[in-house]
Amino acid sequence: MKKLVLIVAACALAACGQSTAPAPPSGPQYPNAQPIIERLALIDACLTLAPDRRVVTINTEASRTLRLSGEAGDVDCVVPDDATDPANATVLPALDEPSADAIQFVRAPGENPGGECYQAPEVRDARGQLLGWVLDPEGC
Repeated sequence: MKKLVLIVAACALAACGQSTAPAPPSGPQYPNAQPIIERLALIDACLTLAPDRRVVTINTEASRTLRLSGEAGDVDCVVPDDATDPANATVLPALDEPSADAIQFVRAPGENPGGECYQAPEVRDARGQLLGWVLDPEGC
């Protein structure tokens, strides 16, 4: 019985060979992920406020505003200038169109949103953890 307990404990400690390392890249990598990584806390806060909208449009000139899009339409998620914490974000009706160089990002988890048309480039953090994908604004 002691032997069984030791085996179970050792297996639990070693996670029975299961790795907690992130999965290796499975497709092309997005080369300039820094604007996405810098806004990740805001992205997560905004997606919590509007979970039915999965596409996040990032204007690299605006550090506290994101556009969220989905079947339910577009909204802007904004953190007021005097409250820099993403927890202060609020969702408003979409106003101005994003700039032509805006980044369209889909947060992981999920499937690569490129579908059958293309492989959307992956965005990974410094540890290799998958954060999401960047969409091609031209689509298919």
